[in-house]
Amino acid sequence: MTATERKCCIREDELLSGELDYQDFERLPQDHEKVILRALLETFVSRAWCLRQPCDGSALLTFPSYFRRERKEQPTHPNVLVTYRFSGHVEDLYATLVVRLHHTEAFEADALWKDAADFKTQTGQSLGLKLVREAEGAARLVVYFNPDVDENSRLVFLRYVHNHLTEHAQDVARLRHYCCGNRKCDAHNQPFTDQAKVDRALAGGKDKIFCPDCGKAILLRDVMEQKFDSPAVKEQARQLQVESQLVIDNESRELILVGHAFTITAEAGQIFRPTPNSDHGIDGEIEFKDDQGRATGKRLYLQLKSGDSYLTKRQRDGAEVFQIKNPRWADYWQQQAYPVLLVIRTSDGEIRWMDVSEYLKRAQQPVKQISFAGERFDVMSVRRWRDKMSS
Repeated sequence: MTATERKCCIREDELLSGELDYQDFERLPQDHEKVILRALLETFVSRAWCLRQPCDGSALLTFPSYFRRERKEQPTHPNVLVTYRFSGHVEDLYATLVVRLHHTEAFEADALWKDAADFKTQTGQSLGLKLVREAEGAARLVVYFNPDVDENSRLVFLRYVHNHLTEHAQDVARLRHYCCGNRKCDAHNQPFTDQAKVDRALAGGKDKIFCPDCGKAILLRDVMEQKFDSPAVKEQARQLQVESQLVIDNESRELILVGHAFTITAEAGQIFRPTPNSDHGIDGEIEFKDDQGRATGKRLYLQLKSGDSYLTKRQRDGAEVFQIKNPRWADYWQQQAYPVLLVIRTSDGEIRWMDVSEYLKRAQQPVKQISFAGERFDVMSVRRWRDKMSS
């Protein structure tokens, strides 16, 4: 990573440990600072201000609004199809649009540049955004596509951008760019630059203009415009908005639960450490201290889950059930030298935990679901486990 990129990217572990350049600011007490920094991280994620991506056992937080890597000159320029003018908090509007698009399955951030973001479709085709700052609080957003991007991807991408700006920005104006469709014309696929002529035609109720090079008619209400306003495209874009919000909400809830684990364990006088890579089914550990405050090496492993969807009610007895979606986790939990506890936080803020490694050992057969009978995860329950592990 270059020095320029480091200014707009922060390693999550460095943020949470306070390894930032505070310059002349007075530091808070360490315990207070940890709480504030974890809340700051959750704010960054929940408000979609940054991309959070795995990096060397931690995560890299990338802030699109502050990315300063200059894009190299391109031998060919992608086609600009639409430009938006808008006002509002430009940095927030741009950053949240980039982050939310990245969290859809249809589009993935491919490269970030100074005031520009390239995306890839599921088939690997390129499209993107470029921000042009104007007066304070005003900007233009240029939406571009490579010629090989399929029509549906163009439409859904455009509609997603359109919805984002109309919902969150002010004074939004959409400017559609047209080009000649005559393949034999020298101006084929080149943007029609006489915007005043387009505006006059639209104001006069006309449905076409004519190419100045070949004279062929250019439809103003073409197929692209008709489909852009269709219920099908609007619904696809809405589904992507729901999808990206779900990803952000899940990530935010997980960070909140990790924060609770830190706070509860610290209040109990013990040590909580998050696990950098939780793919194996363990998200963190609690190490216990002795009466002199020294780490004992005795610990619990935690699998953290946040959300109501993780528990379902069993019809025959009303018991709460946790589905083990990854069979490898059950084997892994049973192999640990110390107990593994499943910690679940529901939407009402209640956090409960249960020893699942013991449950699996008692079952003595492959288990796909656990009858969750967790107790409240709080200071007293942590201390009871500490006493149990010390005896």
